[in-house]
Amino acid sequence: MGRSTPLLTAIRKSTPKPASFIDWQRFAVAHSPEIRPAVRVGLGLGIPGSVLLATGRTDLLAYAVFGSIVGMYGRAPHRWQRLKNQLLGAAMMLCAGICGIAMAPLGLHGWVLLAGGMFWSAFSSVIADRYGIKPGGAFFPLFAFGALGTLPVGELPAVDGLAAFVATALFSVLLGQTDRFEAMGECRIGATSIPWPATLRRAGTYLLVIFLAGAVGILLHVEHLQWILAGAAVPLAAGNARGRLRRGAHRLAGTLAGIGALLGISYLAPSEPVIGCLIILLMFPTEAYMVRNYGLALSFFTPLIILMLQLANPRIGSQLVWDCAMGNLLGVVVGIAAMAVVEWRPSFTKVQRGRIAEIEQQREPR
Repeated sequence: MGRSTPLLTAIRKSTPKPASFIDWQRFAVAHSPEIRPAVRVGLGLGIPGSVLLATGRTDLLAYAVFGSIVGMYGRAPHRWQRLKNQLLGAAMMLCAGICGIAMAPLGLHGWVLLAGGMFWSAFSSVIADRYGIKPGGAFFPLFAFGALGTLPVGELPAVDGLAAFVATALFSVLLGQTDRFEAMGECRIGATSIPWPATLRRAGTYLLVIFLAGAVGILLHVEHLQWILAGAAVPLAAGNARGRLRRGAHRLAGTLAGIGALLGISYLAPSEPVIGCLIILLMFPTEAYMVRNYGLALSFFTPLIILMLQLANPRIGSQLVWDCAMGNLLGVVVGIAAMAVVEWRPSFTKVQRGRIAEIEQQREPR
């Protein structure tokens, strides 16, 4: 029997593996840098979300989703750098989200919503650029403010929603520290910050672009203005005109694909607990593809966001889907057009544009 062991080992090695197994291995190896962060972000929503599902509070999933986004700031390979990035990301998300929650009883809409969106987009842009954290830009804090600030809550702020939001954010920071980290000498911690003049210039650009996009939406009587503001913020995170066009195209394509998936889900008419499970499951591929393919990530993120908002406010119905599509289209167009005008100002020289683009390409914001 001992003699046959080498022969059996050789036979096993020479036996061809099934094509499906080989394809799965290749898929796992190609996506290995994204799997662990995606698992952390998925658990960051999955565990608190399961508690909400078990207690019948699916209406609070919207707050938990925005809290779990703090986990997306935890990709740094070194423990203290990740902790710093996630605390900064948590500070941006919590400040913007809590402000929205506090103002929700006032019926946040129109020019007040626009003014708040302008402030939080500029504030988040400065923090992200100066500390070089990823995801870059102001999209997530801006959208957290707009989405949580427009939920129907009655005369008082949603204290239970606030608790779910804060608890999930802190839990995501904790999950970010429960991982294996590279030693100090094995990783190069190089969060590249943008110089102050360029940082302030981009913050000013956020103010201009968000104002223009929001003003157009108000004049067109768009009900869910936050979609236009979020759509306008997306192209601004890219470092050059080509990047903004690519990012804007990804935004539109991913949104439309996500709406198509959402229509298929709606046709099946799932129950609220099933929708809650779908929201939790969709967070994993959203984070897994956020760096690799932004458009594909949005095809998962779009139905996630719309489903969670529909759970929080079942009365909004199909109007939200229409505003999502048109708001993203209008916001992206305004964002790209405004940046083109800003870049062609005489004071913005070719050398300055090249230097800023070089720094921002090193950061590769997502």
